[in-house]
Formats: sequence, structure tokens, C-alpha cells
Amino acid sequence: MEVEIEASGMEVEEQQPIPSSTKKFGLKDYIQTNYGDDYVFQIVPRDDWTSMAVSLSTNAVKLYSPMTGQYFGECKGHSSTINHISFSGGSNLHVLHSCSSDGTIRAWDTRTFQQVSCVTAGSSQEVFSFSFGGSDDNLLAAGCQSQILFWDWRNKKQVACLEESHVDDVTQVHFVPDHQNKLASASADGLICIFDTNGDINDDDHLESVINVGTSIAKVGVFGDSYEKLWCLTNIETLSLWDWKEGTNEANFEEARSLASESWTLDHVSRKISFF
Repeated sequence: MEVEIEASGMEVEEQQPIPSSTKKFGLKDYIQTNYGDDYVFQIVPRDDWTSMAVSLSTNAVKLYSPMTGQYFGECKGHSSTINHISFSGGSNLHVLHSCSSDGTIRAWDTRTFQQVSCVTAGSSQEVFSFSFGGSDDNLLAAGCQSQILFWDWRNKKQVACLEESHVDDVTQVHFVPDHQNKLASASADGLICIFDTNGDINDDDHLESVINVGTSIAKVGVFGDSYEKLWCLTNIETLSLWDWKEGTNEANFEEARSLASESWTLDHVSRKISFF
């Protein structure tokens, strides 16, 4: 039986606005990294938060205390833009790695600020990203110009080169925590590729799946209880969420910057590291 209800004849309870979950942040402190026209690319803290590394447009990395802002020192050696920096974990917390458009991946002892090792992709290559992993935790992967290079980091010997899966700059490579044989790569060609790095690595046998985002990819990362989820930020500042195991899209945010900026109450601050 159909029952027709007239809205005008009903008493409708007025809906109260849902409180905003957005939290506003205020500036607590900042560090002036330079006094010229240089700017900050990336900030990475050590796992124990006793220091943080800051990559700059001067092709150098500076070290500071994240608690007091004290300047510790500087790692210099790259001759072109530094694209990615990362601290080691485990017993090597003092080791910092960096990669650059000069075609190198370098390791630094942050106690002395000296270079301790260097892997070269070639003078004609740019290295945009790197990641350590593999089933035996012996692989170093690097995202380059349409290629993914692999080394055994213990002896610095190149063990593989994937050059058929991407047709543009490989902006990101990530070994997946808890799935250390799985590598996710992302590129300016709009593709995210998942590889199995067990055995002799090649494009034909080790490419497991491909996700087509549809536009140039800037950053990707994994999250979730078993790291089965993947977030993707594009160069046009859209954000999407994926299940990389299933290859399914779970959410899209077309206005990622404006959503994030709702919590940002300050004007642009250049050449400074701000704390909130």
C-alpha cells in the first residue's frame, strides 16, 4: 500500500548545523634557514625526533633540532636540485640519504656532516625518488627519467633496470612496509605500477598491476592497518585514495589544497620552517 505524505502537513524538526571538525592552527615558532632567495624543498625528522633534515634550493641539506631550532650543520655535495631526503631507521638513525638531479644517491653521517657513500645512476640521469627494501632488505630502488633502477646497496652493484612500464619521469618509488618485496612506482605519465621484486627483476614477469590516475603524479604513499591503502597527490593538486591490492579507487578529492588550507590561517612564509 502506497502512502502519500505531504511535507507541508508535517512538523519538520530543524536540523542543527554539524560542527566543523576543522582545527585551526596558530604559529608557535619558526626557523630562518637562509637569508637569500633560497627556499625549502622538504623537511624530514629522525625517528627519535632529536634532529630534522631540511633540503634547500642551494643543493644542500641543513640539520636542526626540531625542539629548540638549534642549527647543527650542513651536508653539501650535490651539484643540482635535491629531490628527496630520508633518514635511515634501526641502528643507523644518524645516516641521512639524499637523491638529486645530478644523478646520484648519497649517504651522509649527520654526526660529522660528511658523505659516507654514493651511488650513481649516470650523468645523464636525474634521480627523483628512492626507497630501501626487498625481501632480504638489500635493495635500493630509484625513480629516474622513465626508468626504475635497482642496486644491491651492500655492494652498490646495479641489479636491474625497468624501462618499459613508464614513459615519463618516475617521480616516486616506495617499498611497501610489511610487504617488502612489493614496490609501488608513480610517474608523470599518470600511472602507478606495483612490482614484485623477488628474483631477477624485469618488466615482463614482475609487473603485477597498474593503476591509471589519469594525470601527472607528484607524490604517493601507503597507509592502513596492513599498508594496503595508497594515497596519490597529483601535480594539479587532486588527491585520490586507492586499494593497491585490489586496484580500486576509494575516494577522490578534487580540491585538496583548499580543503587543507581551511586550517591554515597565516600568510605565505618563505625560507622559514614553521612549528604549530
